[in-house]
Amino acid sequence: MPAPPQRLQPSSYHAFHCLGAECEDTCCVGWIVNIDKPTYESYQRCDDPELGPRLHELVTINPASANDDSYARFLLSGSGCPFLSDGLCGIQNKLGEQYLSIMCSQFPRVMSMVDDICERSLDMSCPEAARVMLLDPKPMEFDDIEGPVHDPRIGHLSTLRTTDGDARKPYRYFHEIRAFVIWLLQYRADPLWKRLVILGSFCDELNALAAAGAHAQIPELLVNCRDAVTGDVFGEALLAHSARPTVQLELVLDLIVARITTDFTHPRFLACYQEFKEGIDWTSQSTMEEIGQRYAAAHAGHYAPFLSANEHMLEHYVVNYVYRTLFPLGPQETKRGPGAHHVEQSIRENGLLMLVHYAMIQTLLIGMAAFHKEEMSPAHAIRAIQSFAKAFDHSVSFPAQALRILGAAGMDTCVKLALTVRH
Repeated sequence: MPAPPQRLQPSSYHAFHCLGAECEDTCCVGWIVNIDKPTYESYQRCDDPELGPRLHELVTINPASANDDSYARFLLSGSGCPFLSDGLCGIQNKLGEQYLSIMCSQFPRVMSMVDDICERSLDMSCPEAARVMLLDPKPMEFDDIEGPVHDPRIGHLSTLRTTDGDARKPYRYFHEIRAFVIWLLQYRADPLWKRLVILGSFCDELNALAAAGAHAQIPELLVNCRDAVTGDVFGEALLAHSARPTVQLELVLDLIVARITTDFTHPRFLACYQEFKEGIDWTSQSTMEEIGQRYAAAHAGHYAPFLSANEHMLEHYVVNYVYRTLFPLGPQETKRGPGAHHVEQSIRENGLLMLVHYAMIQTLLIGMAAFHKEEMSPAHAIRAIQSFAKAFDHSVSFPAQALRILGAAGMDTCVKLALTVRH
C-alpha cells in the first residue's frame, strides 16, 4: 500500500512567486508584524553594526502573546514595518532569509493540519497570490502530494482532527462535508448566487443536526442535497425570491463602515471603496432609495456583463475561502497568521461570515463596474478582492462586528442572508 498523502493544495499553489519590490501592495504595510521566539532571540544576538542596534530597539516583547509564534513584535513606523526599504525587507537583504520571522517567511502561504495532512493554500491579501488563484477560468483543482513537509519553521498551525469526540460539531464527517461544499460551489450549471443560496440552506440544516447531536443523519443530508441540486429541486422556489438591492446595499454598507471606522484600513481598499461610491453616484444629498435604484442599474448595465465573462473569479474566491478556513466546521485550534486568533463559531456563524465576505466583494465590484464602465477588467477585480482580503480577512474584531450587525438586521439564518444578497 502506498503511503498516504502528506500534503494537499490547489494545483496553482506552486505557481506563486513573490514579486518583491515590484509588488504593488507590499505585505510589510497594514498589520502588526509578529516575531516568533527563536527569531527574537537571534535578533538579540545580532551584532551587525547597522541592524543590530535597530533590532534591539525596535523589537519588543508582546505581553498579549499566547504562544511562541507571537512572542514579540516590531514597533511599527506608521502603519508599516520599520525595516521596509525601497519595497524590500532590509533584514533579508542584509542578514539573509534565515533571519525572517515565521510570519514573514511564510506569507502569503497558509497552512493547516487536518489529521496528518498539511493543507496548503494562498492568502488573497497578496496581489500576486490573488492573480494566481483567481484568473484561471477552469474550476479549481487540488493535488495530493506524498511525503513529509520539509520546513522546520512552519510554526503552530490551525488544526482539525476528524477523530475528535467533541459532540458540538460533526468533525467525523469533515471530509465528506467539505467535498460536497466545494462540488456545489463549482456546479456551473447554476449561477453562483443560486449555489450560495443552496449552500446557505445546507449550512442551516447542518447546524441544526449538529446542535441536536444527530450526526448520524449527515450522510443522508449530503445525498439528499446533491440529488436536489442535480434535479433542480430548488429552481422554482428560488424564482419566487426577487433581489432587494436597497436592503442589500444598506446591510453591506453597515458592514463596511463598521470595519473602516474602527481600525486602520489600507488606502488601496479605500480607493476601491471611493470608486464604488462614485460609480453609484452616492452623495450626501441622495436618499437610500435613489442610491438603491442606481445600484440596481449599475448591476444590470455594467456588472452583469462583466460577471458573465468572469464569474469564475468569485467562484475561486469562495472555494479558496472554504478550503483555507476549514469551512464550515472551522479549526479546533489556530495560532498562526497576521492577527491570528481563535474564536469558536458555530456552523451557522461560519456560513454567515462567508456569505458576508462574498456580499461585500460583490457590492464593491458592482459600484466599481459602474465607475469603470466598459473598461472594467479582471485587473480591477483583483485589486478589489485583494485589498478587501487585506482589510477584512485579518481583522480580529470584524467577525464579531459582522455577527452583531446581522443579528440587528434579523439575518439569523444563512439562507435568509443568501437570499438578501442575491442578484
